[in-house]
Amino acid sequence: MQHSEEPRRACITGCGALAPIGNDVPAFWRSLIASRSGLAPIQSFDTTAMAVSSAGEVKEFQPESRLSSDEIARLARIHQFGLFAIREALEEARLDLHAVDRSRIGVIVATSLGGMLVGEEYQQHQMRGGDFAMRRLFDFPYYATATGLARELGIRGPVVSPSIACASGTQVVGLALEFIRAGQADVCIVGGVETLCAFVVNGFNCLRATTTDTVRPFDARRAGLLLGEGAAMLVVEEHARARARGARTDVEVIGSGLAGDASHMTAPARDGAGAARAMRTALADAGVAPNDVDFISAHGTGTVYNDAMEMAAIRSVFGEGAGRIPVNSIKGAIGHTLGAAGSFEAIMCAQILRTGVIPPTVNCEQIDPACHLDIVTGAPRYQAVRTILSTSSAFAGNNAAIVLRGARP
Repeated sequence: MQHSEEPRRACITGCGALAPIGNDVPAFWRSLIASRSGLAPIQSFDTTAMAVSSAGEVKEFQPESRLSSDEIARLARIHQFGLFAIREALEEARLDLHAVDRSRIGVIVATSLGGMLVGEEYQQHQMRGGDFAMRRLFDFPYYATATGLARELGIRGPVVSPSIACASGTQVVGLALEFIRAGQADVCIVGGVETLCAFVVNGFNCLRATTTDTVRPFDARRAGLLLGEGAAMLVVEEHARARARGARTDVEVIGSGLAGDASHMTAPARDGAGAARAMRTALADAGVAPNDVDFISAHGTGTVYNDAMEMAAIRSVFGEGAGRIPVNSIKGAIGHTLGAAGSFEAIMCAQILRTGVIPPTVNCEQIDPACHLDIVTGAPRYQAVRTILSTSSAFAGNNAAIVLRGARP
C-alpha cells in the first residue's frame, strides 16, 4: 500500500525588526515588554503647517552596521530599511543565501506607501533644484520594494508584492505558508516595510483618522491613530528542511484566512463580519478550535470604529469564551505601520510563543466598558501560550488572519 507524502509544514526560523522602539528584534521586544512608546514629534520633515505632527519614526538608524557603503549610497530609504531587517532575520535563521538554491526562495514584501518618499524627494527637486538621481524613480511603484530587495539578494523564486492596505503584513505570512505547502518555495523571506512621508501623514489627517492625543487601543478615550514606519521581516521555511539543517523550528505557521467587507472605501463594517470570517477561515485552515486559542494579537488601531468592530468580531468568533483569551495591540508602542503592521505583530507573536510573556497594550488605561475582552494592560502577562491568532483589518474592507503554533515544551 502506498502512503501519501507528509504535508509540507512552515516554520519561522528568523526575524528582523527596525522599529520606532528598537533597531533590532531584541530591542523591539524589550521595549514592548517595558511598555515603551516610540510615538513622538516628527523629526524627518517639517510639520509646522500640519494638524497632527507626531508619529512613530525609526530613531538613530545606522545602516552601516548591516549595509555596505555602496548599498547606502545606491538604495532608497525604504530599501535600506527592508534590507537591514532581512539581514538580521537571515542571521537569526543562520541561512547563507550563497549556499542554497535561490530559485527555491521567495520574497513576499508588503507596503502601502512603497516609494512615496522618493516621489516627494523628486517633487522637491523639481521645485527647488538640487541633486536627484533619476534612477530613484524606479523605486517609486509599490511593487519595486519586493522586486528591489529580491534583486539585492539575488533571489530568483516567486516575488510578490501584496497590496491589501494594512492587512498586507499579515497576508505575507499566510502567502508564505501557501507557497511552502504547494511546493512553490522552500524558504520565503516575508514582511512589511514603510517610510513616513508628509503626503501620507496629511492624508490620514484629512480622513480624520488621526489623533492629537496619543494612540489608545481599546481605551474608552481612544480618538484615532498615529502613523509609524520601519521594517519587519521573517524567514519562513519548510519545516523538514529547517530541521535537517539544524535551524530553530519552534514556531509554526499553521493557518491563514482572508475575507472582505464589501461595504466602504475606508470604514470597517460595523458588525465585524468580514474580520470574523477571516479569523474563522484561518482557524479552520489550521484545524484549530476557537477554545484552543491562547492569545489574540489584535489590529487595535485606537480609532473608535475599528476597535469596536474588532471587539464585535472577536466576540462573534469566540462566543462566551472571548473574555478568557488575552488580547493586545502594539500600535500604542509603534503607531500604525500600515503594510508592515501585521509583520511586526507576527514577530511579537513568535516571541510570545518562545518566552511565555505577553506584552501589555501601551496607553490602554481605561478599557472601554463595551469591550468585554481580556485586554492585557499595565504590565506584561506571564503564561504558557501554545496557539495564537493574529488579525488585521484594512481600508476597503480587507481582513486577514493567521494562526501560529509553538512547539510543545
